[in-house]
Amino acid sequence: MGVSLKELKRKEEAEQCFAQVVRLRPNCALSLGNLAGVYYEQGKLNEAIQSYQEAIAREPNFPEAYNNLGNALREASRPDEAIACYTMCIQLQFARPQNAQMARALQANPQMAAMQQAQRLGVAYNNLGGILKMQGRAAEAIACYEHVALLQPDSPEAHANLASAYKDAARQDTAIASYRRALQLRPDFPEAFANMVHSLQCICEWQDRQPLFVRLEAEVRRELAADRLPPVQPFHAMAYPFSAELALKISSKYAEYCAVAAARMAVPKLPHPPAHRLQAGQRLRIGYVSGDFGNHPLSHLMASVFGGHDRLRLEVFCYALSPSDGSEWRQRIEREAEHFLDVSSWSVGDIAGKISSDEIQIAINLNGYTKGARNEIFALLPAPVQTSYMGFPATTGASFLPYLITDRVVAPENCQHCYSEKLAYMPNCYFVNDYKAAHQDVLDEANLPTRTENGLPENRIIYACSNQLYKYDPETFNSWCNILKRVPDSVLWLLRFPPYGEPMIRQEAHNRGVDPNRIIFTDVANKPVHIRRSGLGDVFLDTPLCNAHTTGCDVLWGGCPMVTLPLERMASRVAASLCFATGLGHEMVVNSQQEYEEKAVELGLDHGKRLGLRQQLKDVRLSCPLFDTTQWVRDLEKVYLKMWEIHCEGCGPRTFDVV
Repeated sequence: MGVSLKELKRKEEAEQCFAQVVRLRPNCALSLGNLAGVYYEQGKLNEAIQSYQEAIAREPNFPEAYNNLGNALREASRPDEAIACYTMCIQLQFARPQNAQMARALQANPQMAAMQQAQRLGVAYNNLGGILKMQGRAAEAIACYEHVALLQPDSPEAHANLASAYKDAARQDTAIASYRRALQLRPDFPEAFANMVHSLQCICEWQDRQPLFVRLEAEVRRELAADRLPPVQPFHAMAYPFSAELALKISSKYAEYCAVAAARMAVPKLPHPPAHRLQAGQRLRIGYVSGDFGNHPLSHLMASVFGGHDRLRLEVFCYALSPSDGSEWRQRIEREAEHFLDVSSWSVGDIAGKISSDEIQIAINLNGYTKGARNEIFALLPAPVQTSYMGFPATTGASFLPYLITDRVVAPENCQHCYSEKLAYMPNCYFVNDYKAAHQDVLDEANLPTRTENGLPENRIIYACSNQLYKYDPETFNSWCNILKRVPDSVLWLLRFPPYGEPMIRQEAHNRGVDPNRIIFTDVANKPVHIRRSGLGDVFLDTPLCNAHTTGCDVLWGGCPMVTLPLERMASRVAASLCFATGLGHEMVVNSQQEYEEKAVELGLDHGKRLGLRQQLKDVRLSCPLFDTTQWVRDLEKVYLKMWEIHCEGCGPRTFDVV
């Protein structure tokens, strides 16, 4: 009866039946496993884990229980224990003694028995590969998925999962081959198709790009119309030629998915601090939640923010979703933040409960839909005011993140339809950096490398772009080639990020009549080296669909002017905001693709204008709003205080500016 009720989705009744069976047969491992399974499906992870452990205690040779226990431990954010369970499951599958029933099955239909064994092993290897992939252990994940593909060579899912692991290991060429194999086996496989398109985008493989994106948009709209999660992730959509309307729908569907997942956890409604205005001497309690406290661009940019808040007005909590990487940035944030808590091993419900019990008044999501995000925390509404900031430069589409901190250049009134959120406008650029404190060495030219040391010509005009290759598009590359043709004594300096894109770019240049030898690729370098060399270019050519963000700060701090073309969505307008925050935006921000080319050519040919702009950038570095982190933090505090003031009015979030 319990099995039937479970199939009918009457889970509470199924739980009662399975619990009764356990009471009648307390030493039956299978009964305990059934009870654990229904606990798991209801999000009762602690009960599921305990029941699976009891089942294993009664029957140690129970590989299915180990696999399912691994799933529950994974969901409970206990990855190391989950890995041990999956590994034990695999070992037991290989060593499993053949009982009489298995022997009869093998004798009756050896092919079917072998397929079933392969399927069982494939499930365990797949689960193990998934958690290793999440931990960034790409080589081990690939080994697991290769086992699955060998066990189930005709499984499209096996090849798609293997492809994703290759992709994470930056082996895009192998990933594309595996995605294509998956699509041969199952042509209607939206996730594999979307990931293949993204892999092609990452290496600038633009053959058939337009029809691929036409099909991809159709697949996304089909899945949305069917009320299913679209195959394109919000972070990928950010750099795609999609409309603002479609990008918002993608984010909204992912937010809805997070909300459903959070609801399954059966976490009781969390209490909030009362909506009372702050009294004299009372501090506002804010909580930053991030998986990027460490050697990551977010921490490179925000390192001084967490300890730089006015402790007379704000009490700051940092909740780390990732364990310490031992980096200088992690150590600094741990040291300087008033309260720092590593919750990387905690469950979503426990983290949300902690934020609530800490009486956080404003919770700040620094991840959005980036790697390591756990948006279900925010879906549980642990704080009365919640906002998105910095990590994800686009709308989250989430009702549980009703605010987005931005600025008027990035999100002008005519672009507000791109956002589900109410907008909290900073007075200058919303995008923070820590360069004045962290990279003073760049101000002394004696500390800077030479062009020759970086494999660059000393006496040529160097157009540069150190954005990742996934941000490139054919139209922008056409402009770059036109610029090179019109400025004959020039080269294009690009980042080999990833390496598999280099031959593609060289071929694209050749196809457009530009000598591929005029394109110079350089390897990715560590942060200090990268920033010191960022000023070696003469003019930085931005990518319009998805701008230079952190990279934009790098080059402007290095004194290198850029040319940027803002479009409609947030990721396409950040560089313009950076430029205007230097006070020199009118010299670097353009309004059309043609103007983009003309401005770049002008700066390449007019040496006086280019050198004058470079000097102006260098002169304003220590005084312009873009690099005034101390004032920026004061402005951000005004945003938080205004959010709380609006909350206390009881009328709900609204768009506002701070002066």
